[in-house]
Amino acid sequence: MASPDKPWRAEYAKSSRSSCKSCKSPINKETFRLGKLVQATQFDGVMPMWHHASCILKKTKQIKSADDVEGLESLRWEDQQKIRQYVESGAGNNTTSTSTASSGGNAKLEYGIEVSQTSRAGCRKCSEKILKGEVRVFSKPEGPGNKGLMWHHARCFLEMSPSTELKSLSGWGSIPDSDQEALLPLVKKVQPAAKTGMSLKVFANSKAGTKRRNDSDDNEKSKQAKTMSASGALQPCSKDKEMEAQSKELWNLKDDLKKHVTTAELREMLEINEQNVAGKAIDIGEKLTLQCSNGKEKEED
Repeated sequence: MASPDKPWRAEYAKSSRSSCKSCKSPINKETFRLGKLVQATQFDGVMPMWHHASCILKKTKQIKSADDVEGLESLRWEDQQKIRQYVESGAGNNTTSTSTASSGGNAKLEYGIEVSQTSRAGCRKCSEKILKGEVRVFSKPEGPGNKGLMWHHARCFLEMSPSTELKSLSGWGSIPDSDQEALLPLVKKVQPAAKTGMSLKVFANSKAGTKRRNDSDDNEKSKQAKTMSASGALQPCSKDKEMEAQSKELWNLKDDLKKHVTTAELREMLEINEQNVAGKAIDIGEKLTLQCSNGKEKEED
């Protein structure tokens, strides 16, 4: 059974034919865009309503979770982070922009955990009330006062940041043992990145009869992990740095292929490695890059 479609799709525009549903301006080729999936009227299925990513990220109550975005990990690292920071700021569930969201997610946040004393606050992720006696996590920009304070059910927060070190959060010691025992198993441990060796022999015959050979190594893809510092501020962990390096290495390869290799040569590389060569130039470059990143090797007799 096919997995259900995610509510959002992220990619770089393959042409300049679409227009932004927010600002009504054209979305130029290779521009970062976000598509809201809606039920199609002409066929049984869904279709994306495209927007400039910048137009969507200026709004509130749009993307509620990074897991709601198809193609997130295929983006450049900087664009991946724009979406993650949007979600972490609470803008996806907030009715008003917070200082963190308006600053592009650059403001540091303070975090804490407690047992709710009232039933007034709403969870920024699921939009449900946080009932009295339930464990909740708060986040707010560093500094005095409660301006920009955002509440989440503890479970909802762990869905957004599954590797949070709960024991380092301010107020963890005041959480009842029964609630601690229920929450700790939900924390996902960060595993060291597994190395996967790869060597893809790539040949392309130009008019001069030259050959190219490309060997590359890359890390196995995994989900983003975040850890909390002792002060409660959300800090990038070593896993984030590894993922950033992996993403940038992959995109450097894509950029080099686009800059130095013609479409005909790209097709020939795929043919030599017994891969499907159908599609546009941008799709062919993507296929070849994925061959390198997946570590598939074709041995010659």
